[in-house]
Amino acid sequence: MIETLIKMTVPAEKRKEVLQTIKAILGPIRLERGCISCNCYVDVEDERVFLFEEEWKTSEDLESHLRSDHFGVLNGAMMLLRAKPDIRFNTIASTTGLEAIKAARA
Repeated sequence: MIETLIKMTVPAEKRKEVLQTIKAILGPIRLERGCISCNCYVDVEDERVFLFEEEWKTSEDLESHLRSDHFGVLNGAMMLLRAKPDIRFNTIASTTGLEAIKAARA
């Protein structure tokens, strides 16, 4: 699985425009081949900071997405920002959940 994390600091005057853009592409991205999830979050301590998160089944699925019109729209929105976004692609070999907490607290 490949996780995409894009942290954007959006100027206050661009916030509404960027949010509308993100809302418009979330649904279509979720329908792309190999998309496990696609969400956007706002930092509770700084409403100018957005975290755009995606999960992809394979690197081929992610590469196809990066060439898509949907990502082109997001990339265009990121070009409007004053500061470059922090972009990370994490390859995840395994995951765990509640069982890790139970084991650690046992």
